[in-house]
Amino acid sequence: MMMSFPVVVLIHLVSIPIWFIVERKKALLPLAMFALAGIFLSRTYSFGHKADPQQLRNSFSVMNYNVHSFQRNEDLKDSDVRQSVRDMKSWVGASDADILCMPEYFSDRGRLLNINKALDSSGYAHSAFYSRNKAENHTHSWGLAVFSKYPIIASRDTIFEAQNGMLQADIKIKGDTVRIIAVHLYSMTLKLSALVRQKQIDGVKKEGKITFERIRNGFVRRSAEMTVLESWIKASPYPVIVCGDFNEIPYGYVYGKMRGLLKNGFEEKGDGFGFTFNHLPYFIRIDHQFYSDDKLQIQDFTTFNKVDYSDHYPVMGHYHFKQNEPKQGKE
Repeated sequence: MMMSFPVVVLIHLVSIPIWFIVERKKALLPLAMFALAGIFLSRTYSFGHKADPQQLRNSFSVMNYNVHSFQRNEDLKDSDVRQSVRDMKSWVGASDADILCMPEYFSDRGRLLNINKALDSSGYAHSAFYSRNKAENHTHSWGLAVFSKYPIIASRDTIFEAQNGMLQADIKIKGDTVRIIAVHLYSMTLKLSALVRQKQIDGVKKEGKITFERIRNGFVRRSAEMTVLESWIKASPYPVIVCGDFNEIPYGYVYGKMRGLLKNGFEEKGDGFGFTFNHLPYFIRIDHQFYSDDKLQIQDFTTFNKVDYSDHYPVMGHYHFKQNEPKQGKE
């Protein structure tokens, strides 16, 4: 299964020098397999380096973070859980991202989970939500949300089902405009822990079949969603950044299609494997940022894999408009 590709790459990287020392001929097979894997290597591992802070002075930052409803489905009577919610809320507010895209967002009027108020206090004066949130008397917000320190001049959305959908926000950044398309595509809801727990062959077969069907169904659903997403991208008069929870590994149809339309932030400026899923199977990257490289330049891309409040890790990209690049030459 392509999900295991990063593990295979790592095993072969380790085995090649060992076999060269022990028995050189046996190094040829992993070396050949590693060479054949080159077509997917750039999707899997990035050799980027951190940008100098001076380089980011004129950039704007975009963070996408599936916040898992800020843990509202956990036992909020538990003091440790409540403290974790407070810490998570503080971390997001202090992240210093100019634009936040959050799948599985949730906020209500209660003191603990009034995320809207907390973000407003952190400088995010502008926001856009799913339209269905607007019909609930603003008692709570849920689904997909975009928050910005810059003015949102227009927005629209489409809902596929439940929390899955897309939210578009045109954001005015000084003299320029960028179109943010936040996405939360169809989830396969894999329960790999159930598969791992199986000790009998019949149980393994049953759970394996269920897992395969969910993967297959997920690819079909997201392919249909991609048709809508592609039309939004192509219709944009502004440079585009598409970000969010794609529920798609870098070897699937949707990722490949997006790669043909836009550049991928992690591939250009990420570091390492950049895994974004804080749950079984762990070694996958399903949260992405794609951008219009004809009008935007990415300067830095970070995966915050130590921030473990959610079942996803946040990722952040720094961009600037290409016409604002400093001119080269004599001063």
